[in-house]
Amino acid sequence: MPDALDTYDRLIRQRERGPRHTGGPGRQVGKLRIMTLQDAFSLPPRSYLLPGLIAPGELSTWWGAPKCGKTFLVMRLAFGLALGRGMWGRDPVRPLRVLYAAAEGEGGIATRLRALFDEMGDPGDRFALIAQRMQLGPPSEHLADLAEVSRQHRSELIIIDTLARTFGEGDEDRAQDMGGFIDAMDMLREDGGEPGGPMPHVAVIHHGSKGEAAKTPRGSGALLGAADLVVKVTKGVEDGPSLAVVEHAKDDADGDELPFRLRIVEVEQPGREPRKTCIAEEAEAGERGTKRPKLTAQNAMALSLLNDLIAAEGDILPAAPLSPSDPSLRCVGWQEWKDHCRKSTLSADGGEEAEKQAFKRAARVLLAARYIATTESSGRKVVWVARPSGT
Repeated sequence: MPDALDTYDRLIRQRERGPRHTGGPGRQVGKLRIMTLQDAFSLPPRSYLLPGLIAPGELSTWWGAPKCGKTFLVMRLAFGLALGRGMWGRDPVRPLRVLYAAAEGEGGIATRLRALFDEMGDPGDRFALIAQRMQLGPPSEHLADLAEVSRQHRSELIIIDTLARTFGEGDEDRAQDMGGFIDAMDMLREDGGEPGGPMPHVAVIHHGSKGEAAKTPRGSGALLGAADLVVKVTKGVEDGPSLAVVEHAKDDADGDELPFRLRIVEVEQPGREPRKTCIAEEAEAGERGTKRPKLTAQNAMALSLLNDLIAAEGDILPAAPLSPSDPSLRCVGWQEWKDHCRKSTLSADGGEEAEKQAFKRAARVLLAARYIATTESSGRKVVWVARPSGT
């Protein structure tokens, strides 16, 4: 195994060729660029690879419990984007160049891709695959090589499947070790794109903590703090579709539900029995999805206080790619809702710290259960009451 310092030395030497992203407004000072407010105002607007979800140069985390369909979903998204096809009414402006790093489930990857090929068509050389174990987190044995492969492929989207099989040495539960993996993803974004072009988006598939009812991804929460997009994938209940729920989206609305189903297909094999696999396909937005959990009295009170505040002081929702276009919906500032809950004594204890924790718990539950949705507008976080799918 190469020494960890050798791997990072290779990356450093690559960077010494100079910053990839030069030019633009402002004044260059070494490798930094200083801008005035007018320079900042002249920056181009945020662009997307998949509208409202996947943007160039960003990091996303797609997580869920085992067998929830997250890998099938992300693979379908990636394969479709290489063909210029999206999901949920969102399409890329053109076919994208995709690099899929399959370090988990590599044994069945050919069957899954063959099913997509037979159903959707041939993306040609726009879709490239690496199907083997690899170590990307420290000591990052394969990181420099993956960045080089990505550069040669001119990748716009890189899929890491999964964090667990590429994490490297250390403990996922330690923030410091997870920080090393995040640093590796930053290096991959910075060094893995076409020279002179935009940085690729890196999407990491990650497992949830133990149990099907996992509320957080496995390991340290540092990854969630670093990610620009966090999507939780949940398996459907009864006859409802599975859901990809946007838990956090940079500059876009949180809480959006993206329903999908897994359809079983057979892949023909010459001279052998057909093999079965699944293809993820979008479901109708009005289909019944996972059940919302019953709220505790405290959580229900926080929701009621939000409804009251919106009725009294609600504003029109700010424009954003995934904000509902329904003109009847209104929102209020997150801080205003928080203050309103505190003044109304959300906690039975009534103390300042108890009120703070009570609001934090209630807001987390309401957002995760999709009772509310949020977005940011001009640096201000706003919240509104989300309507269930199909209403």
